[in-house]
Amino acid sequence: MVFVKWVAMTMALQLPAGGPAIAAAAPPPPPPPARSLGRILMTAVGLAEEPMAHFEGSFYGVHARVALNMNTRLAHVSLSGIPLGGSLEGEGWLQGAGAESGPVVLRGDFQARLARRYVAISRASLDRRAKTVTVWASVPLLGEVEMVLNEVPEGA
Repeated sequence: MVFVKWVAMTMALQLPAGGPAIAAAAPPPPPPPARSLGRILMTAVGLAEEPMAHFEGSFYGVHARVALNMNTRLAHVSLSGIPLGGSLEGEGWLQGAGAESGPVVLRGDFQARLARRYVAISRASLDRRAKTVTVWASVPLLGEVEMVLNEVPEGA
């Protein structure tokens, strides 16, 4: 009887909480978009500055701010508001290399914090002509919503 308990406890410690299927089903997220070595070195010595665009918008009490690196398409996202229970920050990028619209990949910790609030960001689109970023997200009670963020001038 003691041996059976020991085996069960040992096996429970070796497997993730959801069992072996969870371990096999969750591949690691892809790395963020990369920059060229020359661009990295030039930025490090101060010869090149990364072009950043800033976007802001609100939807049902949630305020979103995005700082988008126009070269790498890496976005730093800040969300705040009572529906979220405070504020969240994290990074994400579009799944397709060089794409300006499509599915979004979020860093694991940011995605996990959103998931605890039952929020999932599914896709985004950059419209250079209209100077907007449109984000589609699934939220409790409302389902999928579309949030349009407008570009904010550099000094504002």
